[in-house]
Amino acid sequence: MPSLISVIIPCYNQGRFLKETCESLLAQDYNNWEAIIINDGSTDNTEEVAVKILNLDERFKYFYKSNGGLSSARNFGIQKATGDYIQFLDSDDILKPEKFSRSIELANNNDIIITDFLRFKSESGKLKKAFCDLSEQNYTFKSILLNWDVKYSIPIHCGMFKSTAIKSIFFDEDLKAKEDWFFWLQVFERDPKVSFLNEKLALYRVHKKSMTKDEALMHENLNLAYNKIYTHLSEGDRMLFFNRLTKELSAVRQNYKEFKENVFYRKIFYSIKKMFNN
Repeated sequence: MPSLISVIIPCYNQGRFLKETCESLLAQDYNNWEAIIINDGSTDNTEEVAVKILNLDERFKYFYKSNGGLSSARNFGIQKATGDYIQFLDSDDILKPEKFSRSIELANNNDIIITDFLRFKSESGKLKKAFCDLSEQNYTFKSILLNWDVKYSIPIHCGMFKSTAIKSIFFDEDLKAKEDWFFWLQVFERDPKVSFLNEKLALYRVHKKSMTKDEALMHENLNLAYNKIYTHLSEGDRMLFFNRLTKELSAVRQNYKEFKENVFYRKIFYSIKKMFNN
């Protein structure tokens, strides 16, 4: 029997995108999947849209929970998933029709299959180049630790994970941003077998209210993420991470003009300095 893929779709006030996201699943040329829609306490029409989707196909499942944030919703989905593989899919993103079939072809010998991606705008639907080149990366724990946000970051829906590879790993619910970095670190800490599929099969939506556009949220969680990761690491890996942050701090100090004028640089400076002082 074909492997079952569990698709985890957290949704908070993005009912306007949810139908298109779910339609990208219906278009998959691999049919053995279940989709778990988690309404994380939305106040828009998410539930109305979800109910209509349920009527389209019995593979969709719907759950409502009180608002706990993106990590909380994803964790809820992990607990409900029954598949051999886990595919995370935020409710404003899209998968191309070949995403599952092409990933499953590589799945037997791998714990994680990572595909490439493109960006697209809600208004025009026009596809744009990705913000980093995933094809040139070396996917190891050390690389995720030292190069995340420096050379690349991996949109969570680019990956398809063997369920056993992420067993007992959850998203940190204290983090409202950078939670995916911490998640990927914990996964790669187990030294998984990884295959990169050099095909652009995940589409990352860019819109005005997307979380990565919320600079205040990112800044607020920066110091917390640094501390969470630093505390989690072994002593040897802490030194590697310390050296990375030292370089960032040095770069901020050297570029005084931008440091003085750019709020983001100042946030980085004080965030790292605070951690060092601890």
